[in-house]
Amino acid sequence: MKYLLFLNKFDINEKTFISKIKHLDNSLIYEEDIVGCLVESKLSANKFLELHEISRVGVLFNSWKTFNFKTIKEDCLNLVKKFNIKIYSIENKFHDKIKISAKSLYRHINPYLKYEGINFSEEGDIIYLEVKKFDDGLKYRLSYSNKALWMKDFSLKVDLSKFAVVLENPALASEIGDFLRLCWIFKLPLYVITDNKTNFEKTLNKAKEETKGIDYTIFQLNIVNKLPSGFVSVGFSKHSISNEKDLKTTLMENKKFALVFGDDKFGLSQELRDKLDFTFRLTPELKKPLRASHALSYVLGIYVSGKI
Repeated sequence: MKYLLFLNKFDINEKTFISKIKHLDNSLIYEEDIVGCLVESKLSANKFLELHEISRVGVLFNSWKTFNFKTIKEDCLNLVKKFNIKIYSIENKFHDKIKISAKSLYRHINPYLKYEGINFSEEGDIIYLEVKKFDDGLKYRLSYSNKALWMKDFSLKVDLSKFAVVLENPALASEIGDFLRLCWIFKLPLYVITDNKTNFEKTLNKAKEETKGIDYTIFQLNIVNKLPSGFVSVGFSKHSISNEKDLKTTLMENKKFALVFGDDKFGLSQELRDKLDFTFRLTPELKKPLRASHALSYVLGIYVSGKI
């Protein structure tokens, strides 16, 4: 079987990577390009995914063939039939600058497959179409990637729905951005208490520009003027006599908790501190406490460690 290996975008030592590939089954690397490499092996595709360097594996359907829209359409249909694909998506790679666009490829392929009862969806298995210039003309090749194979979710699942995060009067876009990222990653609602909503929204917009990959149409961001109701409020102070052990015991209770943080420069206001149900100290350091976003990560880690 011939496989097209797609590489992750991090530093990769070519010699080390090739030795890893050959060690799997003495696979023969007979072509390398800007996508990754092509190997021939008796191994199953998922065996290659054990290597961290590889992001996904494509099964090569055809070697380079003379570019022709009619032939491409027919080959795409033969591909979906061979691999029993009912829902597909398309990715394309132009190895050279040419006058043909991706849209023009899709306009030929999609109606042709739809007529055969094969439907397009961004969630479908991938038809990977490459186009490249050769001395004897323009050519293409196709490969197939099963999304279920390389999109398996191996992440640890811990229910954090009992938590909300509260941030009081953040001043810096970078600080807000850190909380946006953390709350998005862990699916936590974020409440921002501010006494100047107009100024905060300007800073928030800067933070959004710096924070990519967050869908703000579904992100739970609330701008408020007081602590949210329905939660036990938990804050953090280096002056508290209760430590992480006490915090862990508290967080394991069957209650909903608001984890409350002040901005990095001034911390929580006196007014808000006096309204908290609990305060805990974090880390053995007294002079240089954690930044607020670091503290949130630390607290979540303490909770998760008790649930796994």
